[in-house]
Amino acid sequence: MGAMNLAEYLVDRGDFDSTMAVLHAGAGPEAVKPGPPYTYELTGNGLFLEAPGLFLSARIPLALVGVRGLAHLEPYLHLCLGKVPARLLELAVMVMATTPDRERYAAIGRWQGESYDIRIPLQEGTGAHIDYEVIPGTIVNIHSHPPGLPAAFWGTDDRDDQGFQVSIVGAELDRLIPVARARLCVYGYFWEIPLGLVFEGPVGVREGADEPQPW
Repeated sequence: MGAMNLAEYLVDRGDFDSTMAVLHAGAGPEAVKPGPPYTYELTGNGLFLEAPGLFLSARIPLALVGVRGLAHLEPYLHLCLGKVPARLLELAVMVMATTPDRERYAAIGRWQGESYDIRIPLQEGTGAHIDYEVIPGTIVNIHSHPPGLPAAFWGTDDRDDQGFQVSIVGAELDRLIPVARARLCVYGYFWEIPLGLVFEGPVGVREGADEPQPW
């Protein structure tokens, strides 16, 4: 894929603005200051999206391709409060496992003080769908799938995850060690990430990703 195709990729999405392009060349970047909330970056190893935020900041790849003359960049995730204690994921999984035949939802954020907290909002779930109250300030959202369904993100998840946060899906909650996988959601773009980038300590679940991402 050449540089022109990368531009066409953005035009097809309908959100390309030439003032948002940042070219990384030579020793330092030459940037046209973009408006919030994110910036496209054309680099030596592809097209990236970088987004700052109040609770997290990130850079994710949109298209990996070699571009001569430009410096390389790497993806990253920075949680402003540090990694989330793994016990919060374990607590969410324990609550969801009490009704493994229904989809459940939990949210992790900073609502009191300077530490992470977990909340279970009002919700109504079935074996294939869940309606829940969205909590402003959510940093990590977690939802479960009932037995027989994999730990995978579907189209309904894509529609729900249009903000800037980490999304976790859990499955096999009726087993001794459930499965979970994580992805970074950046305003409609998605990039799967290892659980270890988000949580501090043993998470008590099996990593559900098909292939590890290059982090």
